[in-house]
Amino acid sequence: MDKISFLDPDILRCPFAAYARVREDGPVYWDASCGYYIVTGYDEVRRWAANTDDLSNITGLLLSFDSMPWQARINAIYETQGFLPMNTLTVSDPPLHTFHRSLVDKAFTSSRVRQMENYLQGIVDGMIDRFIAQGECDFYAEFAARVPILVIASQLGVDLEDIAWFKECSDAVIAESNPSNDEETQVAITLRIAELQQFIARKVREFEQQPADCLLSDLAHADDNGRKMPMRELVSMVLILLVAGNDSTALAMTSAMHRMITSPGMEARLREDPARIPAFVEEVLRLEAPVQGLYRRVLNPIRIGDTDIPVGAIVVLRFGAANRDPAQFPLPDVLDIARTNSRNHLTFGAGPHFCLGNQLARGELRIAFTTLLQRMRNFRLVGGEDAGEWMAHFLVYGPHRLQIAFDRT
Repeated sequence: MDKISFLDPDILRCPFAAYARVREDGPVYWDASCGYYIVTGYDEVRRWAANTDDLSNITGLLLSFDSMPWQARINAIYETQGFLPMNTLTVSDPPLHTFHRSLVDKAFTSSRVRQMENYLQGIVDGMIDRFIAQGECDFYAEFAARVPILVIASQLGVDLEDIAWFKECSDAVIAESNPSNDEETQVAITLRIAELQQFIARKVREFEQQPADCLLSDLAHADDNGRKMPMRELVSMVLILLVAGNDSTALAMTSAMHRMITSPGMEARLREDPARIPAFVEEVLRLEAPVQGLYRRVLNPIRIGDTDIPVGAIVVLRFGAANRDPAQFPLPDVLDIARTNSRNHLTFGAGPHFCLGNQLARGELRIAFTTLLQRMRNFRLVGGEDAGEWMAHFLVYGPHRLQIAFDRT
């Protein structure tokens, strides 16, 4: 087999053929181009995602870095203009992760999620009102990217007039983890993130003085047996929640629209029986995982499949590859809304780091497509193969432009 690099720009844009090729040689692939062990097997990804004894989420490669040659310059910017990131949630291990999760679980109650969904319906209708008369739009820019960011912005106290700035900051947090960034790119990203950090800190202080009915206020007042988070810790946690709840949902939503248009008869099936929409959502999440994988650092010598992996090595658990493992999902590349085990996908991870916002993300997709199908029909691409543009990122996947046309119902 020719050597495959998961840093290849074409593979970054569409990694699925590469997953299938490397899986032929086993569930683990050593990628010499980046020096990581890529885990593609479903059983292996699920098992090792739950193992916090041998694999650490603290890698120095995501949100809190330790291996870049220019790291001192980056750290200086954070220390003077923002807050030096620290490990929380996705980039933390027990017992600290357990503490952080307990606080966020208190803020992410079922009633809070229901409240977000109720607010979401109004956002969805409002976004559609903005472009429906045009008969076409860039679905990502004019709908998918706006809906989740308005939901999370409302929970962080962001004013509507600041949404464009807030989206740019959110994009910077995502771009920070791209291993192909050069020094000046990373500096520009860091300056933007520091702006967002300062904004979050200001809002926290406001909510400490005057509580509000939103997620950030809940977090500002949350404690676990008397232990509260200092500002640096809280700001770091909110940045992770922002990434988890924003662009990943937007990319999944855009992938869902592309899939609905390009799957013959799919729009008609969903329109005839809206009860199929949740199954459609699960299949899209399985096939088009917006977060294709996450890093782990090896704490003890381990063996995955037939591959021995040493202490200190970086393992990449590829959720997007596991979701297309034919041993778990027959005909894995086919969108099948009658598939009985679609919900077993690993798009939201597994184990103690399972995505706490999964119900909100599912709700956003379900409400969005239910409403879109009620108000529009005959969805189609504009420009054929040039209608969409996919991200080229080591961890994040999906279309960040999709030109579509439609008719009003």
